[in-house]
Amino acid sequence: MKKLLLFILMGSTTLAFSQVLKTENFNALTVGNIGTDVAGTNAGQGGWFTANTAGGTNGGNANFQVVVEGGDYGNVFQFTGSDAATGTKFMWQDGFPATWATRTTGNNIIEVEFDYFTGPTTASFNSFRVYIYSAEATPRVLAGIGVTKNAVVSSVPFANVVNGFGHWTSTPGTGTYSFGLGPNATTPIALAVNTWVRLGFSFNVTTGHIRWKGPGFDATFTGNDTFPVTTAGVAPGEIDFLSAPGTGNTVASVSKFDNYLVKASNADTLLSVENQNLVSTEISVYPNPTKDSFVINTNDLGLVNSISITDINGRVVKNLTLDGVSGSTNVDISDLNSGMYLITVKTDNGVGTSKIIKN
Repeated sequence: MKKLLLFILMGSTTLAFSQVLKTENFNALTVGNIGTDVAGTNAGQGGWFTANTAGGTNGGNANFQVVVEGGDYGNVFQFTGSDAATGTKFMWQDGFPATWATRTTGNNIIEVEFDYFTGPTTASFNSFRVYIYSAEATPRVLAGIGVTKNAVVSSVPFANVVNGFGHWTSTPGTGTYSFGLGPNATTPIALAVNTWVRLGFSFNVTTGHIRWKGPGFDATFTGNDTFPVTTAGVAPGEIDFLSAPGTGNTVASVSKFDNYLVKASNADTLLSVENQNLVSTEISVYPNPTKDSFVINTNDLGLVNSISITDINGRVVKNLTLDGVSGSTNVDISDLNSGMYLITVKTDNGVGTSKIIKN
């Protein structure tokens, strides 16, 4: 089954639009190696480049794989980290400055979202991340998000810890720093093993502000006197998947990515929540609440290509591929438990969000 590109958190029953710049669900790629070399020289499948820095004994192209996940996900990107304390790995596509230049005037927030599979328990210290790099001669990390397989926070070990990344001035100097995204310094956001979640982050090119969102967190960095913003006005140049080896690491670990989406907007639409440009009269969801099914009517908004349903914990519970259905679409949820569910609809003209309550 083909997949929808967007996970949502709770929203209204109206359709919100953002400008999609890039998408990748890996279904059109052939199972096997994505890249053609690990020097970042030649593009591989889908125009993706792959590269390794020195370190470890597993430095080949097999670290960047298209694999069959099955079920609602189909093909996904499987990323294997280093088996040593050195050996960072990167995957990216060229040409993003030209893509960014095509955005609508005023859409100066770049938003990146993806599905991430945490995988099983492991002794690895690998960290799997997605970064927005600047379009400067010496690129900086404008914003990013990552999951560390094992991390120690205030002397307590945690698995699958989520951190945000950005470039600002701190001690001992200016550079790339990480943010803990939990409620306090001793309580990180730690994801369950063997779980698909949707993560997102954004960078406001005008202000330099960063936002990170996912299950259990919604955090921002806007700078202050102690930690001033240093990247306001800096344009994005490249978006990379990367794996960092981790201090003291001796074990390779694996993570999976899917439903990669890059958007441009003039207000926050990250994971399709608040402050969006809404079109309240062009989509309807009914009956709501419902027992067994509901109908989505997109009216004049174009063909519906896919619908995704997630629970309030961010787990995808149903994906539907419609391949261009017009008018009203009936969605069966008789197999789901009672409760609130979050819906994403992708049409030819945009991506919209809603919610449904099942009795």
